[in-house]
Amino acid sequence: GINAEYGKQWYQRRVRGKDPAAKWAQSGKVQRIFDKGVKSYVYMLEGGPSTKMQVPRDERQGLCLTQQFVVLQLSTPLGVGFNVQILATDTLNNKRRIFLSSAHRDISHTPLHTRLPLG
Repeated sequence: GINAEYGKQWYQRRVRGKDPAAKWAQSGKVQRIFDKGVKSYVYMLEGGPSTKMQVPRDERQGLCLTQQFVVLQLSTPLGVGFNVQILATDTLNNKRRIFLSSAHRDISHTPLHTRLPLG
């Protein structure tokens, strides 16, 4: 599910339905499988750099999440290249990019983007 906080209230938004990511942009081999370890459905992405999931499908739209923190839970096999890109827009419509990648060796930060190594 997705945990969200509005003001002082917490609620959990669960991803439900037969294919909750059907409206996401997907390319490559993307599978929804049940993971016994986390007791929930997860998405498994296999393939090279062209395997992707993007939400929302149209990158000109936003998710309209206004939380102080965003939490992603990811599991990647050791030795496999992995990249995540997060585009965030603040309340003044300034865009920032956060790149998480197994290809990065050092932390790099500018006013417009941050690059963080994974692993």
